[in-house]
Amino acid sequence: MVKTLDERHAESERQLTQLAPCETEAEYRKAAETGNPEALLALAKALLDNSIEHQDPDEALLCLQRIRNTAGNAAIPDDELDKVERKAKKKQHELGEAQQLEYMHNQDA
Repeated sequence: MVKTLDERHAESERQLTQLAPCETEAEYRKAAETGNPEALLALAKALLDNSIEHQDPDEALLCLQRIRNTAGNAAIPDDELDKVERKAKKKQHELGEAQQLEYMHNQDA
């Protein structure tokens, strides 16, 4: 189901309260550049939950990998990282299926 722009904005308004107080993608990225595990996790979640315009499960998985390679990641439970990782892999699969359908549709046209 494709959401309208208004629906996406309304949804992101609700979800921003659950994440770090960043309001834009640039702020998420700037915070994540510090290598802080919490900031990286917030960016990974934002890349998956439509709270920012750019959605990229591959980049979210890279953020999770950076968190796991960081020495100070003990503050984030492995369960939380695993949950976000499962969501990213599911979204990767959904995007792959959508690309296949689009390719088949273009072949038929």
